Amino acid sequence: MKTNQEKQLICDWEEFWGYCETVTQGIINNNKSYTQAIAIIRGGYYLGDYISRRLNIPLGVIATKSYSDVNHKQQKLTIGEFSWVEKPCGKILLVDDLVDSGVTLKAIKEKLIQEYKVEVDTAVIWQKSHSQFTPDYYHSITPSDSWIIQPFEN
Repeated sequence: MKTNQEKQLICDWEEFWGYCETVTQGIINNNKSYTQAIAIIRGGYYLGDYISRRLNIPLGVIATKSYSDVNHKQQKLTIGEFSWVEKPCGKILLVDDLVDSGVTLKAIKEKLIQEYKVEVDTAVIWQKSHSQFTPDYYHSITPSDSWIIQPFEN
């Protein structure tokens, strides 16, 4: 990934798919099986889709919002409704692009456990160094003051 003067980490498609594969391979190597992946959209959709195809499991989604498009600061978390074809059961893999503070992943994980009585593991590409939440699977830890520009954001 390239870094510019504004502490932005710029990721191209080739790197991005490589990171998705690294995360997925970590899941495969752990010999755990999941009944469904649930992606937090918008950012977690691509990784969620990749994982669901590689592991041959259904993909569900949930929309959230916590960032301002203006200053990239995390604000109050708003959680939408889950959308899936199959209701969650068993062991779920909750997927997002990155974990910053950890508020979003923690809140959705707790919501899944409470409402559906499932086990939940988490997977992301990037974990920010200041995060209070450690995902089960991730590609790398990035500086807390960097902003990641993903290929679909260019």
